[in-house]
This record gives sequence, structure tokens and C-alpha cells, in this order.
Amino acid sequence: MGVWVQWTVIGLLTLVTIVLSITLIIVSQGRPLTPLEAILFQVVILATGVGASYMIGKYTAMEAAREMIRPYTRSAFRRVLSLYKSMYNLSVRIEAMQEEGYDPRLDVIRAVVDEQIPSGRDALEDWRDIIPSDDVDEMLQRYSQNDDSGETYSRQDRTDSQ
Repeated sequence: MGVWVQWTVIGLLTLVTIVLSITLIIVSQGRPLTPLEAILFQVVILATGVGASYMIGKYTAMEAAREMIRPYTRSAFRRVLSLYKSMYNLSVRIEAMQEEGYDPRLDVIRAVVDEQIPSGRDALEDWRDIIPSDDVDEMLQRYSQNDDSGETYSRQDRTDSQ
């Protein structure tokens, strides 16, 4: 559920709670409520109030958790990015060695390395579920700018282009 929709539902629940409370006060001033009416009003007001409180609590708890883990996720993301880059560099070096002189053992090693590169790329994409995409893009861009090889970290890797 999107944030906008979530806050709209919370607002509506809160509004319903307030309207029902005011209605209860107005009706009870005009005449005494029957026990069934009183219980019904109280149950509906309780349900909408608890529902709104639950949704607000859930949203604020998730935001607090994100803020608490953000510093740790950034460093962990950088480590995954570094591992991805290492695998890519190893693949490039194996390719260069193959050009110098063919060795069938390098084919096996390269196959293993090239198999891991998409997993690394997928792991980088998985981080978008934990930290905001803007932070991921910023770290990818910063890492690419600090990289000597000029390799950029788009959503494609070199095995997709072959």
C-alpha cells in the first residue's frame, strides 16, 4: 500500500472516529441512548480508533527501523558493490589472459566467474528494497566516478551484452 493511500485511510478512519464521537454526544444530549445504541457507538468508535492507531504505529515503526539500519546498509551495499566489481575485473583479466594464449582451464574459471556476475547485479538491485533507490543510485554513481576503469554499474552487465 502506497504512503499516500495509507495516510488517506488513516485520515478517513480518524475523521470517522471524530464524527461518530460528535454524533454520540449530540444524540445522547437529545435523548438517552438505548444500551444497544451505546454499545454500537462505542464498538464502532473503538474499532476505527484502534485501526487508525495501528496504521500510524505500523508506519512510524517501519520508518524508524529504516532510519536505524540506514548507516549499516550503506556500508554493506558498498561491500556488495566492491565484490561485484571484483568479479567483473576478474572476468576481464581472464578474457585478457585468453587473448594472450588459449588455455581451456581459463574457460572453466571464466564460466564460474561469469555465472556469479548476474548474482552480484541482482544483489545490488535487491538493496533497493531496503534503502531508497535514490541512495542506491547515488552510491553507484559515486563508486563509478571513483573507479579507474571507467566501468559504470548499470542494470546490465557485460555478460548480457555478449
